[in-house]
Formats: sequence, structure tokens, C-alpha cells
Amino acid sequence: MMAKKGHFWIFLVNIAVFLLCIALSGTVAMDLSIKNATPLILLPLITAFSVFYPLGTNAVVGLLTGAALDSISGNSYCFNTIFFMLAGVVIYLIANNLFNKNLWAVTVMSGIISVSYYFIYWIVFNAFGRGIGNSLIYILEYGLPSAVYSTVFAIPLYYLYRHINKVRNK
Repeated sequence: MMAKKGHFWIFLVNIAVFLLCIALSGTVAMDLSIKNATPLILLPLITAFSVFYPLGTNAVVGLLTGAALDSISGNSYCFNTIFFMLAGVVIYLIANNLFNKNLWAVTVMSGIISVSYYFIYWIVFNAFGRGIGNSLIYILEYGLPSAVYSTVFAIPLYYLYRHINKVRNK
């Protein structure tokens, strides 16, 4: 009976963390931007979450997180839904088959996922629409700095989910 009660509180903490990060991503009042770099905190969040949770959970959480981000962004045409769902699955597979579940691995995976997100977003929405030469400024001035800035958030999120995983496995 205690395990089920504890899992309910862990579920509520996870929901609260995801809702807070979604609110930070979509709120202008709490802007975390530094010059041109705007972090997408949901990328390191899905990375830290996916390392410690099973495959099916990661796919569903990635799908719901991407759908929430699509609903507040307005112009991504389900891009975030697909990307976050695939990211959750890929991160789980990489974490369980190639890397250890440590801070270094989570930070590297978060960096790779962040750079991949901004690069694929640039290819899908900017490169073909405006031409590669005219839209290259997006990836250089916005995408790469934002990916690096987003990766910084992987560190506290890793420690949060490592602690949640220890409590969950008691």
C-alpha cells in the first residue's frame, strides 16, 4: 500500500515539473533569454526523464509534452509532438544500451538532442522556405546558442530525476 501511495506523489511531482517547464517555455512574463539564446527547457527535461523511466512511458510523455508545446507555439504543425516522442524513445534506447545513467551522459545526450532539435527545425521551417543562405543566420545566431543554453538545464534536472528514481525504487 505504501508503494502505491509513494508512486502517486511521484506522479504528481512529475506533472508539476512538466507543467512548470511548459509554463516557462510559453510565458513571456518569465523570459529566460540571454541576448539571442532562448532555452527550451523541455529538451533537457525529456532527456533527464527518459533516462530513468521505461520506454512506453517515455513515448507517451514525449507525445504529451510535444503536443503541449505545439498548442502554445501555434506554427509548428505537430513538429514538436513528433520530435519529443521520438526523442524520448531514442534517449531511452541510447541510455540503456550505450551510456551509463550518469550526469555526463545526460548532459551529452541533452546537448545532442538540443542541437538536433534546432537543426531539424531549421531544415523543416527555414532552409527550404527561405533558402539556405538567407536562413543560415537562424541556426548560427539563435539555434546553436539556444541549444547550449538549454543543455545547461540538464544538470539540475538530472539530479532531480535521479532523486525521484531513488525514491521510486525504494
